Amino acid sequence: METPYSYDIAFLGLKDASSAGRARMVLAMERLTGRSTADCQKVLSKVGFTIFDSLPLDQAQLIVSALGDAGAVIEVRPREEVARSVSETMGGGMTQCPSCGFVQKAGMDECSRCGVVFSKMEKDDLRRIRNDQALEEAQQRAEQIRQEWDERAKQILESRPIAESDIEAFRGALTQEEIPFLLLKAAEGPILMTSRQMLGLMDGVFVYLPYEVIKDVDFGGGLVVKKGHTRIVLHFHMPIVFNNKNVNSLTWQLDAAAATNKETIMDWAFARSYFCGACAARDLDFRNDKGAIRGRCMHCATDHTIDLKRHKITPIISS
Repeated sequence: METPYSYDIAFLGLKDASSAGRARMVLAMERLTGRSTADCQKVLSKVGFTIFDSLPLDQAQLIVSALGDAGAVIEVRPREEVARSVSETMGGGMTQCPSCGFVQKAGMDECSRCGVVFSKMEKDDLRRIRNDQALEEAQQRAEQIRQEWDERAKQILESRPIAESDIEAFRGALTQEEIPFLLLKAAEGPILMTSRQMLGLMDGVFVYLPYEVIKDVDFGGGLVVKKGHTRIVLHFHMPIVFNNKNVNSLTWQLDAAAATNKETIMDWAFARSYFCGACAARDLDFRNDKGAIRGRCMHCATDHTIDLKRHKITPIISS
């Protein structure tokens, strides 16, 4: 037996036969069909009368819900006929508000329950859908790139394993997602390069530097405080807080062994940029706002908070 692909809806009576119950049912019928009050009142006296016929499943479900809310006792009868629209069956039309779900007469400018303007909501929904699609695509690209960085970090780690004792000092500062792959020893303290950041210990204080905040790298040259030390200077997109001061750059004096990793350091320090959490663009303008790191999208002007410790960026979107 083939599955029915259209449905009739028959009126059997009212749960509340009072004048208020009858008025509620008539109002619902007017909104669903677009017919006059007199025509809808006649339906109330026709028990068993098919008020909608040959409806597709989605429209039948909407009407059953609306009539149920109005207090109607109805029967749904499946049939093996091509489905028709509500306007074809009753000479009117119905629609469901995309905001509150209220079923009402089609063609209205705004919802009679919640007051939302349909045309404006359609534009907003379309814009939101496009933004969501762009953001989803950007997140997918970012996740793909992140996985590639993880794999690169694993390859470096496999070729040059780090002793557990070298990582021990950083354990409490590492997140579960990042992969430590290279330790750089410096006069000011060690730097641990991971798949997410350059995590430094400078004068006993942790410095969290996601690669995204690094604007430029000066490597070699400059002052050499000890024989065999090479200077590395990291410049940032915006001032960061270190030892209760805003600094635009930090300098380490690497030992001879750490200096041999110049290519790896340069490669990773220029590898990435944050993407906007509102429109998915990768063009943020950074600033330090009273010690808090902010990033403003140059495309949609959305502000973001940047958490260096957890290397996360969060859009600030007002309600």
